[in-house]
Amino acid sequence: MPPRRVLQPGAELIRVPQAAGTLVTLPVGEDSALLPSLLTLADVYGTGYHAAKRANVTPRTTVTVIGDGAVGLLAVLSARQLGAERIILMGRHKARTDLGREFGATEVVAERGEEGIAKVREVTGGDEGPIGWDMFGRNLTLTGGPAPVRAYMDQLLPDVLDGKVEPGNVFDRSVSLDEVPDGYRAMDRREALKVLVRP
Repeated sequence: MPPRRVLQPGAELIRVPQAAGTLVTLPVGEDSALLPSLLTLADVYGTGYHAAKRANVTPRTTVTVIGDGAVGLLAVLSARQLGAERIILMGRHKARTDLGREFGATEVVAERGEEGIAKVREVTGGDEGPIGWDMFGRNLTLTGGPAPVRAYMDQLLPDVLDGKVEPGNVFDRSVSLDEVPDGYRAMDRREALKVLVRP
C-alpha cells in the first residue's frame, strides 16, 4: 500500500491521482449559494439519476420510488427531469415527503410492507407482483449496480448552475469538521436527512 499523505490545515497544495477523471472546475466561488446543490452531484444526485436512468424512465412512465432518503428524493427529482408522468414516493417522514412533492412526486404512500404494496396497486390500478417468474413473464425488470455519478456530471451540472433544480435542498443540517461523527449519528437516527460538512 502506498504511503498516506495527510493534508495539514492551511496547506496550499494537494496531490490528487487521476484528477482529470474526478475533479471538475466550477464557475462559482467557495461561498456560492449553489455549493450544496453542486456537492450532491458527486453523491446522491448522481445516484438518484442513475436509478431513474436504469429504470428507463420516459414521459409515459409511472414511477414508484421506495424510500424518502436523499437518494430516493433525488430519484424523484430525476424521474421528473426525465419526464415521468406519475411519481409515487413511498415515505413516512412528512418533511421529507413534502420535499419529495417539491421535487416532483405526484403522490405519497406512507404505508409500508404489504399495506404499502396494496396502496401502490390501488393508486396505480396495477398488479405489480413479487420478484419471480410472474414479473419476468410480463417483461418487468429489476436492475442495480454501482452508480457512475461522474458520468452524469455534464447532463446534470447545467441545470444546477442555472438554478433550474435545487438538489441541495436535501441538506437539512450543517456541521463542522469536528462534528462529523455527530452528523453521521443524526443521519443514522433519522434526525437529519443529509448533513453538509463545512470547514
